[in-house]
Amino acid sequence: MLSRTTAQRPPARPIRRPMSFSTGLMLVAPVIIYLFLLQAYPLGSSILTSLTDKRIGSPGAFIGLDNYIALSQDSLFWRAAANTLIFTIGTVIAKLIFGMIMALVLNQPLPFQSIWRALLFVPWTIPTIVTVLTFNYMYSSTGGVFNHLLMKSGLLSVPFDWLGKPANAMFAVMLVNIWRGTPFFGISLLGALQSIPQEMYEAAEIDGASRIQQFTWLTLPMVRPVMILVTLVSTIWTLNDFQIVWVLTRGGPANSTQLFSTLTYTEAFLNLNLAKGIAISAASIPFVAVLIWVTTRSLLKQEG
Repeated sequence: MLSRTTAQRPPARPIRRPMSFSTGLMLVAPVIIYLFLLQAYPLGSSILTSLTDKRIGSPGAFIGLDNYIALSQDSLFWRAAANTLIFTIGTVIAKLIFGMIMALVLNQPLPFQSIWRALLFVPWTIPTIVTVLTFNYMYSSTGGVFNHLLMKSGLLSVPFDWLGKPANAMFAVMLVNIWRGTPFFGISLLGALQSIPQEMYEAAEIDGASRIQQFTWLTLPMVRPVMILVTLVSTIWTLNDFQIVWVLTRGGPANSTQLFSTLTYTEAFLNLNLAKGIAISAASIPFVAVLIWVTTRSLLKQEG
């Protein structure tokens, strides 16, 4: 005899009701309130202040867009804008290149590998002010380490003026930012490299791909999401960099290293023109937004 078996239906899943608008709004309300209190309100208050002639220690009257009109006609503002773009683009590109080289080297089997990887953190963990003061000493024309080594090796016959000449000062401050920021790229990219399965490299090698081809068609596409993230974060940090330039040059010589951050501080806290200082900071927002957009778009375009 044949026994008949009847298939049992799986138990019906409970039907989920769609979340109502009020419920969703209640869930995101804490985030909205947080962003408003810590982001939107201070930004709005600052912009309103920039529309006045307020100085530190005295009340201000509403003057509309006079501060912004004055900035558009101020050559120093445009000099700071150009310097900020040069400083940011130059250092971020250099940190990305050196960080990738550092990550590729440390991803190879090396003796004392854990020690080398630990040393990678050192420039990033030292407080910024300590780093800047150390470089300030090494840049010194009298007794500085750099000039001493270059003159002892015969590459220089007279001390090199690292910070005293406009042509040299921007390079000097960029070098400090690169030295301090490269480990952030190296650490992040090293983690991305270690997440790539080794089998993919073995398969590429069997197919006859060279080391350069493996890097171009395998490594770069796999680490590009991390590259985009760290480049974007580093761009924001570099745009806000203040300590390095201020301690080394204070925007000089001849405003050759004057950035948005140092110009804002000078106007607001040294010249006591708070409204104009805030206006400089607010006017820099479009430059910052465009720079971040171009950086992200170029990396995403390569990914596509």
